[in-house]
Amino acid sequence: MPACTYTGAPLRESSTPLHTVGWWLVRHRIAVLVVALASAVALAFAVPQLQVGFRVDGFFRSDDPELQQAMAHYGDGGFEYPDRLLLFGWDEAEPTGAASIQRLARFAAALGKDPVVERVLTLADAKVPGALRSDPERVAASATWRHLLVARGGDAVAGMVVLQPNQRGEDLVPLFVRLRALAAAEGKTLHLCGLPFHTATSQQLVRDDMARFLPIGTAVSAVLLFWLIPHWVLALLALVVVPLTLVSTLGVMALVGVEMTMLTSTLPTLLLCMSVADGVHMVGRFLEERRLDGEPKAAAARTFAAMFVPCLMTSLTTIVGFGTLCTARLVDLRWLGVFAALGMVFAWLYTMAILPAALSFVRWPAGRRPMDPSDLVVRGALCGLRISPRGWAFGSALVLVVAAFGASRVEVEHKLTSDLWPDSEVVQQMRWYEERFVGIVPSEVIVTTKAGFGDAERDQLAQLRQRLEALPGVSRTLSIADLLADGLPPLLLPALARSGLLPTGMLSDDGRTARVMVFRGDFGTTAFRAFAGSIAALATEHPAFTVRLAGMNLVGTEQVLRMTDDLVWSFVGSFGLIFLLVWLQCRSLGLALLGMLSCLLPMLVLLSLMAWLEIALRPLTVIAFCVALGLMIDDAIHLLARWQEERRQGRLAGDAAHTVVVTAGKPVVVTTLLLLVGFATILGSGFRGTATFGFLVVVALLGALFAALGPLPALLRGLAASKDGGRRTLHTADPQS
Repeated sequence: MPACTYTGAPLRESSTPLHTVGWWLVRHRIAVLVVALASAVALAFAVPQLQVGFRVDGFFRSDDPELQQAMAHYGDGGFEYPDRLLLFGWDEAEPTGAASIQRLARFAAALGKDPVVERVLTLADAKVPGALRSDPERVAASATWRHLLVARGGDAVAGMVVLQPNQRGEDLVPLFVRLRALAAAEGKTLHLCGLPFHTATSQQLVRDDMARFLPIGTAVSAVLLFWLIPHWVLALLALVVVPLTLVSTLGVMALVGVEMTMLTSTLPTLLLCMSVADGVHMVGRFLEERRLDGEPKAAAARTFAAMFVPCLMTSLTTIVGFGTLCTARLVDLRWLGVFAALGMVFAWLYTMAILPAALSFVRWPAGRRPMDPSDLVVRGALCGLRISPRGWAFGSALVLVVAAFGASRVEVEHKLTSDLWPDSEVVQQMRWYEERFVGIVPSEVIVTTKAGFGDAERDQLAQLRQRLEALPGVSRTLSIADLLADGLPPLLLPALARSGLLPTGMLSDDGRTARVMVFRGDFGTTAFRAFAGSIAALATEHPAFTVRLAGMNLVGTEQVLRMTDDLVWSFVGSFGLIFLLVWLQCRSLGLALLGMLSCLLPMLVLLSLMAWLEIALRPLTVIAFCVALGLMIDDAIHLLARWQEERRQGRLAGDAAHTVVVTAGKPVVVTTLLLLVGFATILGSGFRGTATFGFLVVVALLGALFAALGPLPALLRGLAASKDGGRRTLHTADPQS
């Protein structure tokens, strides 16, 4: 495989159990290949059943009693979920004019016939509560409908579409097309907004990413693999593990009924990039072993014996990294951990079963690849060995200190639009609506009384409304206080509540619980925490009833914060468990610490870069760290395994470090290049979260490659130099051009 090859003493045949297993795989290679391929094909038949969806209730399900209480007023509690409300609007010079009202009436009438629409509300049919007759001007000026149907500047109109229950995102995309067609027929450019539009559009972006980047990533990775591996059959064998892993994992996912969601949509890209790594190392070792005697069967058996433990450890560390997500409180995050870990199990099984059996057939000599970029990296790493271990230690310590200071400035922040590009359709539509009407991220304040809303309670509710609207970022509120201000008789409130005629379900059926909708902008988790603190302070000022923050906005924010917290602790736990695994493999505390240092160094540098670029910690960015850790430690494991092998054969520290870079270093470079290409393909994603995820992993991989081939070999040499008793290097393996 490599142009840079190890030319030391031949490896001796052994009768170890692993070597025996390797020979068994070679002798039964036909049966092994048939069973492995048949298993993958059987699971592939289930892949078409895999569903893609963004069910809102999936994100808001929780076992936490506090969050359950925040959602208790929905459904049986008498209040509707706000995720059925789709907002629309267009520019209108005279919103309350006759022509505008006629357009709205025609639009609403045509839209009302759509099967997914339950009700349409516009200025043409809205009524002022308590008034027998309501002309458009009075509706626009009413306390109930202010800034909801007519823009603050009087230059646009809006409406609300109440969707039928249990609508899936993919069912709403055709509705958006029909809405725009109806508006175009009226000569207007339609603007859409609201949670249904946001979730359906995000789902479509993920679908587009899967349809576009999976084929592109596979094709580009394949081209690069065939370029870097100087044997087309071996390149094909290394690549064949990828589709087998993908179809097996997605097939199991479909069989158990788990949908592809915002979080699990990263699975195909992850598996595409990670499942090929061990195959590249196996192929490189096979070529090295085959040079000894030219016999492919013996070389395949020796390759299995040599690579079984390193590949097992690299897979285990990645499985551990993803497996820690299984303790997360968010269901979708747990599924991501489960199936990413399962995918790595499939990748390891296919690699260790298929490759030794298939490699034993390969007798053709390897060719040469001109302009191999991995050779340049290896040569640069060899030049780095000329720097003293003390120099590398001092430089690494300096970078760690500076990077740790920068990493301390990273913030935890998430917005509804954090994972969307500023110029995306969803963000532009949201800005259009919020600039003219109200903020589209409604928070809910639940007000509960002991005996209902009498005169004193209604007065305090009106005062609470005024205090809420004075809070930073609040554009307006909507509650029974607005209906009463418009003249609705208080005695009618219970009857209207029981009949479901109150807008947004403002009052419970028993008349003792009111919901206050607080319209805010997309200000993020930090601003929401401040808002929650203000609600807690206001609650103490109104002793006549109980005031608490509740609803989907609260639960969604808490879920994001808890998800980020889960991921951070998952990363910390993964780091600790992976350290123990590396220590177990090396049986040396010093080697394990050096291996983890090669991961910690680029991690801190990446965090410092995030602080400088103002990229906050949020779910997808923390997942990127978990993924990067699993990928980076693989390099260290392979290098440490080869280092120990060379030292066991009696080579001095300088020779061993040189040989490690020349032999194991080349597959490390090749796998890193493949991973870089795989993750770089998603940098052009229309979904900002996916692109940011790819960017962070790419930067982490570049840093990991430098740390693995720069300070790690040099520090290994320095750690072992004292054991050599000052003996000079006896042999140096020069790279062959």
